[in-house]
Amino acid sequence: MLKLVRFLGLVSQSIFIQFVHVFGLVAFVASAALGWFRLPSWLVPVVAVISGVVADKYIDESSVTGILEKASLANQRGGFLLVVYFVICAVGYVTGAYGRNYMRRGLPAIGAKK
Repeated sequence: MLKLVRFLGLVSQSIFIQFVHVFGLVAFVASAALGWFRLPSWLVPVVAVISGVVADKYIDESSVTGILEKASLANQRGGFLLVVYFVICAVGYVTGAYGRNYMRRGLPAIGAKK
């Protein structure tokens, strides 16, 4: 159980680093667009793998790695980045799908005053 909690903490820290670096936000928005336009959900792992490989090979994260040392060391492993980008893309897809549903129904946004 402790290992699972540590792993989830490491993944969440790595997601934070990817968002601070902005490339994670780009992957999130791309996946949200997939959900918004009702594209097939099997595209989520495709976007996650492409984003993870691009982040691993071409994105220099040295400017933001001082924030969380352990997560930055884990980000140097390509397989871990694939897990991180899969989580980012899956949450983005669900967010886009729910956002489209709320906009279509005309329901107020969460937290909006009536």
